[in-house]
Amino acid sequence: MEERFAEPEPNVIESTEGFSVKVLGRTGMRYREGTRSVWIDSEVLAKPKAIAMFKETIRFWEEPEPREVSAKDRDRITNNVKRAFEACGYELQVHEPFDWTSVALRPPNERHR
Repeated sequence: MEERFAEPEPNVIESTEGFSVKVLGRTGMRYREGTRSVWIDSEVLAKPKAIAMFKETIRFWEEPEPREVSAKDRDRITNNVKRAFEACGYELQVHEPFDWTSVALRPPNERHR
């Protein structure tokens, strides 16, 4: 069966694969699958129908006994959210952790020493 996406209410995208994403105002989104969910930092962009998602903030499953999200699950969640947004005509910009070795600047915690 081919995966399908629906928008049953404003700011919610559901997949036939058993997950949903809800945009919570200008910042933040909630990803759910089954009985567990995870908070993801995000920001609505000035460009219409576009949002930035910060992958490194996918940290803990919120369930009766919270546990850390594995790197494999973080990648899967990111891919699910991206697929859902694109299928519904939205643009998702996934931001990875900043690589400070790629620039001449020093990280904020190393400045002014």
